[in-house]
Amino acid sequence: MNGNADGPTAATVSRRPGRPRDARADEAILDAAVEVLAENGPSGFTIEAVASRAGVGKATIYRRWSSRAALLLDTAHHRMDIDIEHRDTGSLVEDLVAQLAPLGPKLRETPAGRVLPAVMSEAAVNPEMRALLTAFITDRRRSARAIVERAVARGELPADVDVDLVLDQLGGPIFFRVLLADQPVDEPVVRHVVETVVAGLQRRR
Repeated sequence: MNGNADGPTAATVSRRPGRPRDARADEAILDAAVEVLAENGPSGFTIEAVASRAGVGKATIYRRWSSRAALLLDTAHHRMDIDIEHRDTGSLVEDLVAQLAPLGPKLRETPAGRVLPAVMSEAAVNPEMRALLTAFITDRRRSARAIVERAVARGELPADVDVDLVLDQLGGPIFFRVLLADQPVDEPVVRHVVETVVAGLQRRR
């Protein structure tokens, strides 16, 4: 997420008191944790592995995070920062293409994208991670939701359209291709998905 505007994370609450924090050490540990999580997944995410990658002792990590789970949550919280562009071109198709086309590369190339598969795996068994993932998805869908609702207001889509279902139909193919099928998601692919979904919705009128 972007910052801690919604309040302290579970990881923040669980940190032990002690001497003042060294922000540089925090960043080095979190960067190492992202790499370990992206490469090894939740099952390989251990304090030992992160400490080794960061070049610090386990005690240094435990002074900052009380447990593996606390570090895992904080890693996801601070590194899941995929920014989505928002445009208002006057066209639903063009607005959606402009927003969704960069998503594929961001999922492949950014720290947030590399962490996301591991977060999804952990969310299946960890309620705290599931809540974090749900909040992340909800936050990142706000811009696309505004685009669809704006299209409804100007008559491009039926008034009774299910916005959440539309967002599922748009995002589903992109996430499937990147996270499961290991297929490219470039602008032509995104445009095809958007035009297909929008055409189907407009035919309902």
